[in-house]
Amino acid sequence: MPFANAEERSTHFARHGHEFGASDEVQYEGMADAFMVAPMTITTRECVRPNQTHRVRLNIANKHFGVAIVQSEIILTYYIAPLHKVIRRGGIAAFLTYECARTDL
Repeated sequence: MPFANAEERSTHFARHGHEFGASDEVQYEGMADAFMVAPMTITTRECVRPNQTHRVRLNIANKHFGVAIVQSEIILTYYIAPLHKVIRRGGIAAFLTYECARTDL
C-alpha cells in the first residue's frame, strides 16, 4: 500500500518522517504501509469514514495515525497525532471519533 506517487511520498516524508526516525522516503513509506496493513492489535482502532472512501487507523497507545483510500489502498497520510490536536478534540477517543466522522475531505 504505497503513497499515490513519489511526490506525495516525498511531501509526507518531509512533514512526518522525522517523527518515526525514518532515514529516507522509502523507509517512511514502508512504515506507513506496515501500519496500515498490519493485523489489528488491542491498541489499534479502525473505521471507514461516512463517505466509504477513506479508512482511518489509530494506535491509541503511541498515537500513530494513518488514512488510506479504501478502494485503491493508497496511503493518504501517516503521522503521529500531535498532542495539541488530541487535546483540542477532547482526548484520544474523541480525536478518533472526529477523524472517523469527517466528510470534509
